[in-house]
Amino acid sequence: EHSISLLGVHIDSKLSFSEHISNVCKKSSQKVGALMRLRNLIPTSAKLQLFKAAILPHLTYCSTVWHFCKASDSRKLERVQERGLRAVYCNWNNSYSELLNWANLTTLKNGRLQKIVTIMYRVKYGLCPKYISDLFIFNNNEYNLRVKEFVIPRINSTSYGKHSVRYFGPLLWSKLDASLRNAPSVKTFKNEIRKRDLEQLLDACGTNCRLCTS
Repeated sequence: EHSISLLGVHIDSKLSFSEHISNVCKKSSQKVGALMRLRNLIPTSAKLQLFKAAILPHLTYCSTVWHFCKASDSRKLERVQERGLRAVYCNWNNSYSELLNWANLTTLKNGRLQKIVTIMYRVKYGLCPKYISDLFIFNNNEYNLRVKEFVIPRINSTSYGKHSVRYFGPLLWSKLDASLRNAPSVKTFKNEIRKRDLEQLLDACGTNCRLCTS
């Protein structure tokens, strides 16, 4: 399986991004190990700053590009973040969601979903480059009873067609509240979207989806 590295992202011939995520997990885990050794030597606030500055960027770099990775790879990333937060708080009993709440963070997957809908917001209001906005088609049908500001394209492959920003972006955007879609500024939109758990809006692709079940 051939791959190339472009701006720090390993792109393989099947666009599975497994090699990239494997490298990310390896680098991040090494730093989590260092944080673990410091867990009783520095204050919790300092450890949290180290986690957010030195580990979290590895887990989120160019995440929109590789968001549609295998479900198993996505879980690997979440486990790295969880271990990092347990090192920060020296806590091995509370749940992952509680640790995220203490750190004022969200799951990595939810963070990627937030980035995707932010892209859609920028597209809607003409705040992104043309080569990105050209991926999407605006819906000009005034008689559409269910408001969809973007056309959700038809797909040829059930397994892979749904796993693209071109398809998934408009779909996720259509599930947001009108108050969010009509936010007056990017800053307001980001502040509001950070409060939402967008994973609750997702529908399962089905048992035949190789990415969601792998």
